[in-house]
Amino acid sequence: MSVQSPGEPIRPTAEMLDGAIGAAVAALEQLPVAEMLASTGAGVHSVDSPAAATLVLLALAESEGAANAHGASCVRRLLSSRASTGLWRFSPDSERSEAGESARALVALRQWRMPLDPPPALAALLSRDAAREPGQTSSESGAAAIEGVLPEADVATTAGLLLLAAHEGRSLPGRAALVSEKVRTQGLLGCARGEPAVSPFLLGYLLTRWVRHVGDHWQLAVPLRAELISLWEKGEVRGAVNVALAMSALMNLGRPTDVNLFERTLDSMASLLLSGQSEEGLWPVAPLYEAGDVVYGSLEASAALCVEALVRYVRIARIAADRTDNFLPGALPPRSGTWKETLAAFDNDYPPALFSPESRARLLALGEWLPAALEGDGGFEVRLLEGTPRVDFILGVKHDGQALLAGRHPHAELPAPLFAAPEWRRIRDFARAWAEPGGLLDREVDAFWLEFDLDAPVASPPLPIVFLCTRDQPVAVDEALHRQKSDTYRATLHAGLPLLRGDEAPLTPELQRGMDVCIEALPPGAHLYAACVMMSRRSKNLRFTLKNVPPEHMVSYLEAVAWPGDMQQLRETLAWVLPLGVNRFMLNLDLAPQLLPTLGLECSFQGRAQPAEEPRWQRLLDELVTRGLCAPSRRDALLAWPGRTQVNLPAGSATRESVFDKRLAHVKLGLTGAPVIEAKAYLATHRTSELLRPR
Repeated sequence: MSVQSPGEPIRPTAEMLDGAIGAAVAALEQLPVAEMLASTGAGVHSVDSPAAATLVLLALAESEGAANAHGASCVRRLLSSRASTGLWRFSPDSERSEAGESARALVALRQWRMPLDPPPALAALLSRDAAREPGQTSSESGAAAIEGVLPEADVATTAGLLLLAAHEGRSLPGRAALVSEKVRTQGLLGCARGEPAVSPFLLGYLLTRWVRHVGDHWQLAVPLRAELISLWEKGEVRGAVNVALAMSALMNLGRPTDVNLFERTLDSMASLLLSGQSEEGLWPVAPLYEAGDVVYGSLEASAALCVEALVRYVRIARIAADRTDNFLPGALPPRSGTWKETLAAFDNDYPPALFSPESRARLLALGEWLPAALEGDGGFEVRLLEGTPRVDFILGVKHDGQALLAGRHPHAELPAPLFAAPEWRRIRDFARAWAEPGGLLDREVDAFWLEFDLDAPVASPPLPIVFLCTRDQPVAVDEALHRQKSDTYRATLHAGLPLLRGDEAPLTPELQRGMDVCIEALPPGAHLYAACVMMSRRSKNLRFTLKNVPPEHMVSYLEAVAWPGDMQQLRETLAWVLPLGVNRFMLNLDLAPQLLPTLGLECSFQGRAQPAEEPRWQRLLDELVTRGLCAPSRRDALLAWPGRTQVNLPAGSATRESVFDKRLAHVKLGLTGAPVIEAKAYLATHRTSELLRPR
């Protein structure tokens, strides 16, 4: 991993990282209990505040047992500073006990195996919030101020309450939706308020710890990740502690689709932490809180937060150690040839338990129809029982693939025989509308997926199932936003689906009513991810894929849309899936034009974490084996799939070297009311780097 930092280039080798962490931990162990410092125009003095000890404990809990002696002193500090009410004050000068500080302290103690029950006042606040619906005000829910803390608190206080509730297994949908909307509209810089006000990067760190704990709360994760990356690229993340906070926040959110950008950003951040460390192993104190003209920081908390960032970075860096550092999108000439060459180059990566010789041959036959210049993420749908050799291929096309689908690519084109089929002509018409700058589809369609069923020899021409994937919409924290979101989905589908379905399968009034019901009933935070047209199956049915339907709202949502399927089977399935820790769900519903009794339940884990980092994958797949839904050999093959692989293909006088990230995307459980559930798994590939090397 080669990175650049201002001034001298730094290559953060494992030895350098381990040395920096070791020096910081040794220095921390020599310091007394964590102390908060207050800086005013008159100078710097210490403050009797539990906040520094709380941050140290939160950070060291993520640092693989680093500085245990210092952590123990911080535990004693928190226990001794708790008021008779069971709450904590930020400082003796605070006029009231602070709910956010108290919630963070309780979480910190829990992570150090000191679980304390929330005091009655805080427990009452959490219970009232749990009963509130998104968009409901405190007066509507009957909530009142307790201990001088208003329920409609600042974002930092809410972050603490959300984190504490998550550790207690509670959900606060009202607070979650309000915070998501505030971050989306105001950004971290606009939300860093309160008394005292937290720094924007500390706020991002606290919010993302909650996102990481509860699962894929994408409506908060997406704007947070975008803002953190933007601030970094603009040079506005200044000082080692802010870099460490931003770094940990990004790691809390997990790997995005653009793995290359994610890892490069972390590389650069790590290099700055290394260059900013003093000879004593510490980092300068940075502002963490502000109150009027007073700025608060802590030497111990600064060191602990930097240690956390480096320890977690080491884990990721070791996983990504084989990454090449030469990926410059658009810097290389378009790829020649077809996807057949790429799929063939994966031959050593295909697990025999999942990919039979026949399925491999069909993949190669399909690849001949798809130009290599059709850029996108590839994927494979595999069945999990013995005797089911079928493997389907999926190709996700983003905006950079529009031109080729539209027939307007300057250097490549789809094979002419494809357009003998009206389905491919409709795909071309859709792509041209999608490519219109500033148009509705350009604004609201995020991606376009092609899925090819390979249960039989490849047809001539092959026909895909197509997925129109919509952009994320604002969280519906009130009725006006809910109507806006629903109207946007409807307009997008009415613009795109007729182009893909054609005159043979028009959007009938009955089908439109079914679509409207499914969209209108979406609970807060849930979204329409994709609408699917099953061209290859010559079906007039429409499939909806819904993202982030909370498990506690699945049954009520399906009841609201009058889903005619086996609700008891769904309840029984959730009863064994949820205890396994699955926290990222999608639902597949079929309309024909009324809802059909089928249901697809897609299961995965927040942040796209892979089995090496996420042990719950093993538990989920073990449970599928126990229930007779997955063969043991296929479970083992799925767990072994993730990793990196290099593909070398000839490119004139050079060799085109690509590195692919292989991921286990999700498991889908197909519920039909029949006694046996069908289980499938989805394997993903993402090109993370590419270069031309002379032969």
